[in-house]
Amino acid sequence: MKKLRQSALAAMAFVALAAPPVAFAHAFPVRSQPRVGATGATAPETVRIWFNGDLEPLFDRLVVKDPAGKVVSRGNARVDAKDPTLLEVALDPLPPGSYHVYWHVTARDGHSTEGDYTFTVSGH
Repeated sequence: MKKLRQSALAAMAFVALAAPPVAFAHAFPVRSQPRVGATGATAPETVRIWFNGDLEPLFDRLVVKDPAGKVVSRGNARVDAKDPTLLEVALDPLPPGSYHVYWHVTARDGHSTEGDYTFTVSGH
C-alpha cells in the first residue's frame, strides 16, 4: 500500500510539473497623459493611458467627465493601431476645473480591469 501511495504521489507531481503554466494577466495602467492627479495650466486635447499589456479593442472604454458629471470626451475611445497598449480619447475644449477619467479595458486574454483618476486644468 505504501508503494502504491508513493507511485500515485510521484505521478501527480510529474503531471503538475509537466503542465504548462497558466497565465492570468490583467491590463493595468503604467502611465497616463495627463498624469494621475496632475494640474496643468492648459487643457489637454487628448487623454492617453498606456497599459502593461495588449488590449482587446472591442471592449475598451475611456470617458472623461467635467465637475458637473457631463461627458467632455469626444466619441469613442480607441486602441492605437501601432501600439495595442495605448487607449486614447479626444476631448472637447476644457475650461479650468477638475476632470474625472474613467477607464475599463479588457486584456487580450479576456481579463477586464477598470479604474479612474482625476486631473485639473488651472487655467494659469
